[in-house]
Amino acid sequence: MFWTFVEATPAVGGSVQIDGKKGHHLARVLRVRPGEHGIAVYAGREYEVEVAAVDGARIDARVLGDRPARGEPTTTIRLWQAVLPNPDFDAVLEGGTAVGIRQFVAVQAARSIGRPPAGRLSRWEAIVESAAEQSHRGVIPTVTGPVTLSSALAHASDSRLLALDPSASLPLAQAIDGSAAYTIAVGPEGGWTEEELASLQDGGAVAVNLGPRVLRARLAPIVAAAILVQR
Repeated sequence: MFWTFVEATPAVGGSVQIDGKKGHHLARVLRVRPGEHGIAVYAGREYEVEVAAVDGARIDARVLGDRPARGEPTTTIRLWQAVLPNPDFDAVLEGGTAVGIRQFVAVQAARSIGRPPAGRLSRWEAIVESAAEQSHRGVIPTVTGPVTLSSALAHASDSRLLALDPSASLPLAQAIDGSAAYTIAVGPEGGWTEEELASLQDGGAVAVNLGPRVLRARLAPIVAAAILVQR
């Protein structure tokens, strides 16, 4: 069964057309055929569809029924991720989407080595959309940035802010208080500077650790998000 996101509301009992890059992927890569079933997701609802015809890179499907999306965690997780070298940042987006992160904000930290080129945001958006389809998410996470840490703090949403710091005395699990939303701030390789940690704490962040071992910056946010989603 395939899984894809569509850009308009499918009508139960009607039909839906999937073309462009999505249609090409379904027809040429996944090689779907008439009679196969799949899920088309739009605005937080899953629509069961049956392929009626495949014409080149266009898929025509009948809409059989719908239900609320079931692939979303009840806790909203946002990630402020310090910019990493491109392969590592891409891995954070892919893995973070799979475990349930809802929003990614790229932060240009003092120790960030990577400097994303213009147009990188469109690649990031493509990565999270592909990962959302592969992991059967109910929504496509948003990606913004790069922004400065001060800008992120100035636009902090109403959520519990947790700053990962290996030297913190409080384990992440003990900072979970039943909030409906959490924001995780993860530094680059080398971590946040003392000034950045002070800014985070002034902004209401609670410094937390992930245990006695120091994780790579591309792995730490995935582990933290997985802990929060499961709790």
